[in-house]
Amino acid sequence: MTARGRSGAAVPTRLSSPAPDLFAHQPPPRADGRLPITITYLEMVPRDWTRRGRAPDIDVILERIAAPTAAFYRELYDRVGRPWLWYERRLLSDAALQALLDQPGHELHVARHDGSLVGYIELAGDDLAFFGLTLAYVGCRIGPWLLDRAVERAFARGTTRLTLNTNTLDHPKALETYRRAGFQVTRREARELRDPRVLWPDLYRWPPLGTVCHSAIP
Repeated sequence: MTARGRSGAAVPTRLSSPAPDLFAHQPPPRADGRLPITITYLEMVPRDWTRRGRAPDIDVILERIAAPTAAFYRELYDRVGRPWLWYERRLLSDAALQALLDQPGHELHVARHDGSLVGYIELAGDDLAFFGLTLAYVGCRIGPWLLDRAVERAFARGTTRLTLNTNTLDHPKALETYRRAGFQVTRREARELRDPRVLWPDLYRWPPLGTVCHSAIP
């Protein structure tokens, strides 16, 4: 298949199943419904930032959403986060989620290609709260570029120490990507979650259904 590049020319891409490699690190659901994970906390100061992301081969537009609604946010969170078993925000009521979105220092930036959702950035104070891509754009070399935009925006608005966390359910290269950008590990924490694949088996299929993008251009 092809996608439209920055110059308007067709950029060849191919789609392939994300399983088993992309999700091989995620453990299968357990009968007790528990899901053990390790959370890694990281931080970065401006002097340590290494810009790594070249411009994507396709046109990606990043837009700040000035006043996101809870319904709008839920769609982003689900489409980006479901393959990685994000679910905590799903437990919030609409009122609680809207209060979170309306907090001072909260920003939501959405990336799209030809109108299709690519991913999003969520900043909350000095924390990069959520960051990710939809499966269709994983492997298109967009992740490091989008991370650069997140870090750039955080420091531009006055953050002096940017924090984030990732866990062992996330993309297998997530931690490596953050460390190459200049983030330093500060601590790790073992935790057990409720497994969303057990709570909502019709929603959280495993391995996730869908395809990922691999650029055919070397």
